[in-house]
Amino acid sequence: MVEKNIRSPKGQAAMEYLMTYGWAILVIVIVIAALLFLNPFKAPETCLFQQPGFSCSEAKPQVYVGEDGATKVSMRIYNKQGQVVKLKKVLCTNVASGDITSDNADDFSAEPKSVPAGGSVLFAADTSVTCKDESGNALQLSANSEFKGIIALWYNFDNDPDQSIERTATATLISTVLATGQ
Repeated sequence: MVEKNIRSPKGQAAMEYLMTYGWAILVIVIVIAALLFLNPFKAPETCLFQQPGFSCSEAKPQVYVGEDGATKVSMRIYNKQGQVVKLKKVLCTNVASGDITSDNADDFSAEPKSVPAGGSVLFAADTSVTCKDESGNALQLSANSEFKGIIALWYNFDNDPDQSIERTATATLISTVLATGQ
């Protein structure tokens, strides 16, 4: 008596179906997990001045929630103007760049911060800049949220004949808001 090795074509088809779709589902799950972990849809953190002569991108500014709950930025501004600059006001805001005024800016024009050519000035810890809305109120953003806004500087060159006419430079700032003490 000869035994026949009979395979069911239905069983083989079912097994191929399960294997094919099983691998496809596994790949989809891995891709979704990678997207959730890496979050490629998040905007890159940047600080970029529209005008040449200033930079803040070498050491990225840190936007964080201060102890008072206000959103603040700690940053280093580099002078690449080729001459001494006197910083008189600085503003961190979420207002569109065309609507910025110096009314709500941190004002130190009584004692301008002198920045030599090629030098920098640091706004950190007790001199960090509070970010403000269009009404001049401190922004209240939560940790891990995204800040999209403007850093504005009002300044003069050391040799400007009329120091009362201030020049302006603005930078676009995109950053994740850090919790206090990070």
